[in-house]
Amino acid sequence: MRAVVVPRFGGPEVLAVSDIPEPHPGPGEVSVSVEFAGVNYTDVRNRMGHGLGVPPFVPGVEVSGTVREVGSGVTTLSPGQRVAAFTRGHGYAEVALAREVFTVPLPDSLAGRPESAGILVTVPVVLMLLTQVARVRPEELVLLHGAAGGVGTVAGQLALRLGLRPFLGTAGDAGKAEYARQHGYEAVYGYADFDARAREIAPGGVDVIFDPVGGDLRARSFGLLAPFGRLVSYSNISAEPEVAPDAEWMRARCVGYLGFSGGQLSARAPELLRPALEEAVGLVASGAVDLGVSAVFPVQEVADAHRVFEARAARGKLVLAL
Repeated sequence: MRAVVVPRFGGPEVLAVSDIPEPHPGPGEVSVSVEFAGVNYTDVRNRMGHGLGVPPFVPGVEVSGTVREVGSGVTTLSPGQRVAAFTRGHGYAEVALAREVFTVPLPDSLAGRPESAGILVTVPVVLMLLTQVARVRPEELVLLHGAAGGVGTVAGQLALRLGLRPFLGTAGDAGKAEYARQHGYEAVYGYADFDARAREIAPGGVDVIFDPVGGDLRARSFGLLAPFGRLVSYSNISAEPEVAPDAEWMRARCVGYLGFSGGQLSARAPELLRPALEEAVGLVASGAVDLGVSAVFPVQEVADAHRVFEARAARGKLVLAL
């Protein structure tokens, strides 16, 4: 079968489309004939050697398509069924394996649509960030860095759906800022002066900050927290050294620092992830959430999709067509 392989750690140029043996499901697994695969920053980190995977490996953590085979013990899925699956790796392939618990049937309205491959990472991450990690209350003021990205696009919409205050956001240029405002943000600032601009609206500080960027941006964000505020780290796109104040500083300011990884949660407590996967499919199928699929790349152009991420030029969701 055809698959994208990382033969060695490196830049986008190392990605190679190759023929490799087709995998077959083990107990509790299914194989999926992949139609579309979501592209995520996790895939970029893994390709660079900053995450999971030992070369040679197939990247990709979310797919959509049709159940091909079912392993022993699988009771809720059958061959030919349209599904989306969170694969925890090896998704950029014509056939991918996924655990039954991470494979969700798709309604007919989503079958064959590119956005079907982007549901099971971005939307569950946002749901858990808002309701389980930061536990945002309706009156609280929230700032999200990278508001025009995949998570940011969904978060602005879900905030309004959940009855939360419209978010503040940051973005890399004016076009991205306008894109984020179209997806529910009250105001969107540039990275150079976001802290000063946010203080104009909230002199007492911001209640919750969601940060996937890291580095200097994260360091400056801590000083923006209000008493009882929480900063949530869910990635480190900058690849700069992780920074955080010491415990004494946080006690003195009465603030908290939280972390979240959907991939790690799926390994440690898969039962906590399943409800969010099911809810995510329902939200997208009903039209309540628009994933903002901005580009669909043929699998041969996978390196170009990764270059968009590395240039921090992505808006909304990127998808591969297998």
